Amino acid sequence: MADKRVVHLKFTTAGGKTASVTINEPREGITLNDAKTVAQAILVNPVLEGSDNTSLQSFKSACEVTTKTVELV
Repeated sequence: MADKRVVHLKFTTAGGKTASVTINEPREGITLNDAKTVAQAILVNPVLEGSDNTSLQSFKSACEVTTKTVELV
């Protein structure tokens, strides 16, 4: 049995669409403020674009997703 945790950061692009960045294996106890700090660093250093080829303009939301995989026997 294995658990996989990821954090999704969602942004609004200059074209009005939503873009997301996935962070694999985040540390335990990550908070919304932690996510906002990372999102701000992404926005200040514009190395990513949305799928519409426009820049990321603002942080929209963050969520943590845990997926549990159980092998069938």
